[in-house]
Amino acid sequence: MLLLILTLVSAGAFLYFGFEALFADRVRQEFERYGVPQFRVLVGSLQVVGALGVLIGLVNDTIGALATGGLMLMMLIGVIVRLRIHDTPRQMVQAASLAVLNGVLLALHLG
Repeated sequence: MLLLILTLVSAGAFLYFGFEALFADRVRQEFERYGVPQFRVLVGSLQVVGALGVLIGLVNDTIGALATGGLMLMMLIGVIVRLRIHDTPRQMVQAASLAVLNGVLLALHLG
């Protein structure tokens, strides 16, 4: 049951944020602020594909582990980017929380 709940939270979050990265002007501005506007479409696409992989992980642990591991790594990189541009801890909570969530999911898939 824990795996199902965490999977749905992670997949929902990354579908939402992935499509936002692809289509929302606000996120386009954020990527410019981060200094990496050229990666916005790639990041958004990887988030959507990763979310689908997380869902597939409900029936295939290998795909689930790869997807959650990839999303965890992406969020850790997101925290590093935010540290480099001197964001506040509050601005890092989302990326850090999603990194932890996907780390737990990874452990459950490898478990």
